[in-house]
Amino acid sequence: MREIQSLDGVWNFRPDRKGEGEWRDWQINGIPEGNDVDVPHIWQRDGGSLISYNGAAWYEKSFTFLGKEGRVFLHFGAVDYHARVWLNGHYVGEHEGGFTPFEFEISDFLVQDAENRVTVRVFDPEDNAEIPIGKQGSWYTRVSGIWQSVYIESRPAAFIEAAQVTPDIDKSEIKVNYRIRGDVSNSAAVQFAVRHHLSADRPVVSETATITGNQNEYTLRIPNPILWDMENPHLYDLEIRFGEDLKTFTFGMRKVSFEDGRMMLNDKPVYIRGALDQAFYPNTVYVAPSDDFIQKEIQLAKQMGFNLLRKHIKVEIPRYLYWADRMGMLIWAEPPNYVKFTPQATRRFQNELTAMIKRDFNHPSILIWSIYNEEWGLEWDLANDPVKQKHVEEMYDYVKELDPTRLICDNSGWTHVKTDINDHHRYFVCPDQLEAWQKDLDEFVIGNPDKNFVDGYQSNGEPIIISEFGVWGLPSVDKLKEHYGEEPWWFINQGEESHQEDYKKPTTGMENFTKYQLHETFDTFEDLAAASQKRMFRAVKSIVEEMRKRVEIAGYVVTEFTDIEWETNGWLDYLRNPKEGFEHLIDFNGPIIVMVDKMANNLWTGEKVSLGLVISNDDVKSFEASVHWSIPTLEVSGVVPIGSCVEPLIKIEDAISFKVPEVESAGFHELKLVLKAGDQILAVNQEEMTITPRDIKKKGEISVRESSERLQSELVLSGYEVNSNLSQGVPLIADHLDQEILDFVRNGGEVIFLAEEGDRIEEKGHFTFRELPAGESWPRASSFNFVNPGFFPEVPLHPEMGWETDLLIPDYVVPFSDYKKPGSRRSINMFGSPGLAQSAKIISGYFQGWIGQVGGSIMVQKYGKGTITLTTWKLKENYGKHPIATQVVDSLVLLDTREVLKMEEEAKV
Repeated sequence: MREIQSLDGVWNFRPDRKGEGEWRDWQINGIPEGNDVDVPHIWQRDGGSLISYNGAAWYEKSFTFLGKEGRVFLHFGAVDYHARVWLNGHYVGEHEGGFTPFEFEISDFLVQDAENRVTVRVFDPEDNAEIPIGKQGSWYTRVSGIWQSVYIESRPAAFIEAAQVTPDIDKSEIKVNYRIRGDVSNSAAVQFAVRHHLSADRPVVSETATITGNQNEYTLRIPNPILWDMENPHLYDLEIRFGEDLKTFTFGMRKVSFEDGRMMLNDKPVYIRGALDQAFYPNTVYVAPSDDFIQKEIQLAKQMGFNLLRKHIKVEIPRYLYWADRMGMLIWAEPPNYVKFTPQATRRFQNELTAMIKRDFNHPSILIWSIYNEEWGLEWDLANDPVKQKHVEEMYDYVKELDPTRLICDNSGWTHVKTDINDHHRYFVCPDQLEAWQKDLDEFVIGNPDKNFVDGYQSNGEPIIISEFGVWGLPSVDKLKEHYGEEPWWFINQGEESHQEDYKKPTTGMENFTKYQLHETFDTFEDLAAASQKRMFRAVKSIVEEMRKRVEIAGYVVTEFTDIEWETNGWLDYLRNPKEGFEHLIDFNGPIIVMVDKMANNLWTGEKVSLGLVISNDDVKSFEASVHWSIPTLEVSGVVPIGSCVEPLIKIEDAISFKVPEVESAGFHELKLVLKAGDQILAVNQEEMTITPRDIKKKGEISVRESSERLQSELVLSGYEVNSNLSQGVPLIADHLDQEILDFVRNGGEVIFLAEEGDRIEEKGHFTFRELPAGESWPRASSFNFVNPGFFPEVPLHPEMGWETDLLIPDYVVPFSDYKKPGSRRSINMFGSPGLAQSAKIISGYFQGWIGQVGGSIMVQKYGKGTITLTTWKLKENYGKHPIATQVVDSLVLLDTREVLKMEEEAKV
């Protein structure tokens, strides 16, 4: 029988900055002047200069072996990146690869019942472009060292080395491929026993087989198998006994396939509601702190509505996969990428991928293997490089041969060659880009599935999954500092050069909060963070609901489960604290949800409203239902009978109809939905609304110099006396700044400059503009539009611009920060004007991430003796139609700009 002795715990550790340890015989004489560390150990966790140290380091541990006689093996769970190992000064072997296990036989070097010394030289090269690394060291803190457990195991002379269990639920059997190491000539029989997991009951099946060699295959019938699925994650234990050896392998009876554009589990469709999980942790960096922590994290994921975690470019630790098996959480597994496409890099990558699949083959929770992610390692040139295309196709075939039981994604999110999943990475933000997101789904993702393949290849009905999308929500810095006891080391971004943009640095946020006057809209950074999370919640809700309204989409994977260091698009923060709106995530991320179709978020009193309803029924459960809707503040409500629900998607046009009642003043309201089957509540949802009374009264004189007659007509209808004269004391609204207007302002006039067309404006004075990305954009998904509601006291506005500004959010801002403008062949470096932020009053603005890439969208600035109030909000075509646009323009007309600038000067003093 086997015996295991753990070597985890205190080891002696020393960096070898000069690479001299082996030359000076540390492996024989011991490590001089080392420090005690606890293994598993990631040396970056020790802080100081080790955070950024790459190179060699040495580990050493003395121990007394207490096992019995036999063959003895030294096992490492994972060492990043290259390990060379000695025992008692004798070289026993080396291993390359930072994520998967390896072992050496040490029987000939081990001293029984006496002190032994194991020595490990770890080398993690500074230039890691040709080794599989994932995001550690490229985006986030690097990982180096003996970062998973170490143990010694004694085994018989001949022992079971590995077993691969392939379930076949159609035949109620398993195929066992097993390997025996050692001499098998004197032992010709192997005993198999299958039990329910962790059960001491009699075996479900017990058989004996005759073997002919070291590599063998045997089929066992499982009578009346209990299938593994998310609701009943039943596991079996396979015990294999050979001679004196006994080893147990855990597996599940389940089948993975796809059919008619849907993923199938046990021949039943499964709609994927997943989260990207990069599995970084505040204290332990790359390893979940405990089994209890893992269980709580999976429970949180389920509570949020997720049924899958996509383990992103990292080989997950075995304990996490075990608990996913036990708790019914689906896993999409993905190997770490390299960077530079060379024969050596691809060989190393294939070795790591192979070791990953072999180690984790028996985990029923794993449904999908990815090979590449976004062409990382393929140098972002797959569409144009036949050599790389051939390589990807060959890798697909290679992995399919290794494991024909799972789905394989060749190149997650980007151009496909040969794949079982047609997945996309699409970053949009709502309400800013709602129409663009709808168009992207309908015309590209669904409408042209072949477009996501390289030329010469096409879609074959694979499931369409949006496997990355997401929006940022800044975390509580106070909680982070409280947890760490100081400012976290990663506030100074640990990523490589391409991730050193200002908006990816937490320190930028601390510097720019006051610099760009955000402290006047949000009292503290904590208030800003909470508002950012609210913006995130609104955005992902809308993005998810648009996918749930389209039956052609087979699922989605949000970016991401938790924040990681500087990247803050997690639905949980880095400390695993829920963000704003956590309790409502299940409303749009659960298996059954009810949604409004074509929601009208901003209404005038007296309007007649007709809205559609959509019910997404992922599990295709059958029920009789009705939708109860209400606007509690208006005492408006109704019931919509749905009848029998047996389809995955139910749409009802014009289901909700009402006339908007009169209200005394403009304000926020909420439309509530409750899906009920009898007295049972199946789903709830809510939509934000504003309602505004029409206010047509005489408003005074105003001058207009604007190209469209529509705005002037609407101003007249709204009660203004409109002319085109330039008169001191009469506000001017203009969509350009020609010399006559500038002279008027310089002599004391006041102009409201409607600058929403940005650089397309031929005459715009000294202002320049930055056009924000119109389509899919990862940087824009980190963005935040803000407005100071204090300047609009009677207008329902959130400081984080929400659905009340749905059609008004600008396409252009006045750039304060330097930025890059995409070009046809390369990006163009463009300059911002930070000085504008010092001389102007910022009423509304834009930033990305940690308050980087800042720009203004409503600002008041001195010009000569007068003032220019510039706005890039979309107001020209929306005035008179959109209640909030109308009120914002009216408020800007009434704004005492001189008083505003006076207050700004006093604040600076």
